[in-house]
Amino acid sequence: MSTLKINSAVLCLSLISLVGCDDVDDPHAHHHHDHELITAVVLDFNSADEQLSFKWSDDHSEGVTIDDVVLSSDQTYDLSVSFLNEEEDPVEDVTLEIEDEADEHQVFFTGEGVFGPSTGDNPNALIEQSYSDQDSNGSPLGLENEVLTLTQGTSELIVTLRHMPFESGNSIKSSDEAGKVASGGFEAIGGANDVQVTFSLTVE
Repeated sequence: MSTLKINSAVLCLSLISLVGCDDVDDPHAHHHHDHELITAVVLDFNSADEQLSFKWSDDHSEGVTIDDVVLSSDQTYDLSVSFLNEEEDPVEDVTLEIEDEADEHQVFFTGEGVFGPSTGDNPNALIEQSYSDQDSNGSPLGLENEVLTLTQGTSELIVTLRHMPFESGNSIKSSDEAGKVASGGFEAIGGANDVQVTFSLTVE
C-alpha cells in the first residue's frame, strides 16, 4: 500500500519547540512503499459560535509558516485535521488517502497544553481532546475530534500523523495506540511519523 512522507530535515526545522528529530524516522526505512508528500497541516475548529482555521505549511520557495492556535474559553469545538500536498496543482488532499488507509494511520495530540488519550493526566492542560472517528476495526483515527477548552493560558499542541503499515499481512495498529504513547512516547508504538508539527496554543 502507499504511505506518506515528509522530508526529515525539513520537518526538524519546522517544529517550534520541545520536539526533536528523534521521533522522525528515516524515510528510507519504508523505501518499498510509494510515498505522498505532505506540505501542509490544517486544523479546523468549529463551535456553535466560531469557525476557526489554523495552518502549518512548508513552501520550498518561501519557507515554513505556522499559525498560532488561539481558542476561546468555555467552548466545545469539533476539530477536523487535514493533510495537503500544496506542491501539486491543483492541491492534493492527502487526507483522502489517510481515510482509505485508516487501518494503518492515526493522528495523535500531545504537548504540555493537552489532556487526552495520548497524554494521560495533565493538570496543566488548556484543552481536552477526544476522538470522534475510527477505522474499520473500531480503533481511533483522529481526523475528526472533539476539543473542550479547560482554562486560559498559553502552551503547546503537538499534532502527529503516524503510519503503522501492515506486517506479514497483519495490522500492527491496535485500539490503544494512544494509551501506549501516553505511557511510553512514540517509541512505544510501531511504524513511523509521517509528519509532526508543534503549534503554539492559547486559550483566551
